[in-house]
Amino acid sequence: MDTTNLRQIEGGTVIKQADRSSILSFILQDAKGREVKLDGQAAQVALYTNIGKYWETTSTVKGAEVSFSLPGNLAVDDYLLDISVGGYVFPSDRDLIIKVTQGFRNLPDKETAERSERTLEEITADVQKQADEKLKQTITIITKKKDTFTSYVDTKTSEVSSTGDKYLKDIEATTSQAKTGIIEVAKLEGDKLTASSTEAISLIGSKKDQALKEIGSKAKTIADTVKSDVASLLKDYVGKEPGKGLSDNNFSDRYKSKLDNLDTDIDKKLEPKADKTMLDDDVQKLKDLIFDSETKYQGDMIYTLDSVIENGEVKVKAKEIGKLVANDFLRVNVDSDKYKFRIKSTSQGVILFYSMTDDALRYAIHVFPQIKDYEIDFGKKVTGEMIFTSVTMPEDKVSVIREEGL
Repeated sequence: MDTTNLRQIEGGTVIKQADRSSILSFILQDAKGREVKLDGQAAQVALYTNIGKYWETTSTVKGAEVSFSLPGNLAVDDYLLDISVGGYVFPSDRDLIIKVTQGFRNLPDKETAERSERTLEEITADVQKQADEKLKQTITIITKKKDTFTSYVDTKTSEVSSTGDKYLKDIEATTSQAKTGIIEVAKLEGDKLTASSTEAISLIGSKKDQALKEIGSKAKTIADTVKSDVASLLKDYVGKEPGKGLSDNNFSDRYKSKLDNLDTDIDKKLEPKADKTMLDDDVQKLKDLIFDSETKYQGDMIYTLDSVIENGEVKVKAKEIGKLVANDFLRVNVDSDKYKFRIKSTSQGVILFYSMTDDALRYAIHVFPQIKDYEIDFGKKVTGEMIFTSVTMPEDKVSVIREEGL
């Protein structure tokens, strides 16, 4: 086979600089236009300039068809296309030219394009590193707060037990049951809090959010009820007169008087040492740390973590709240004369919203760090794919777009 040719069946020979999605497909032919079937073989696809090879990739031949996409960071220039496979070079006269025209951001040469790509990767790695460090710091703070709060509750429990002992000294031997009940309840509640807190911290991982919510809920419930539980127990466990069954009417006037005063005295003694307002403030500070509602992202999905109950088990699931547009494209399908959307940017600037098939459908959109709602009126029914991109343009080019249609 002396002469080889290429016949293009998909794509074009004029490509935008940042286009990395369009597919270019060619049929391998001999001099008479017959297909050269080299199915399954690896084809080396290369672009050449006047100074030599500029870019290359590998594609597997399907029948006689070779398909590939450009990298999206080529400098503006005319390139000779060369496909080598099975010992042949297509086309043999090397006269097929791919023309790359300027996109929304000018990449003057290959070095600039690659340096821009490397910078984006470095920034992504740095953001990931900062996120990991922040998570470690948050876990450390939560652990310290848990230990401090547990110690605080143990101290208050001890004070409650001590105060109860003091006021029960004058009650006859039968009231020892009340003191025992107080100590057991105080210790039980303290153990519950310690166990819940330890379990919550140990579950940080797949069940982190659900466990931490339980800490906030149980800590507040115990803080609100521990004083009333102690007062209630002291009021209920009282002496009875010898020879009589235990009922509300079997207590002597002397014991009733002591018990009435005992409830009031305990409140006076407990309030300066276990100020409920102070305890609530500490609980709120702990909850502020626990319920840190920062959003997260993976790939181009922005999400929060929600806890749901399935089959009696608490599970943490990602709830998508948006898409991330980096220096690339976000494609959406439009089927209306108007399009509504919501955007929150990392900083104030301009992004583009455009159609690849209709030059009249090109819009420059000012975005801000706050969430804002937008509505674009196309002035006609639009059906098909449109693209968001954060590859912004200089202000003078934005002005030109405004004059043409905005």
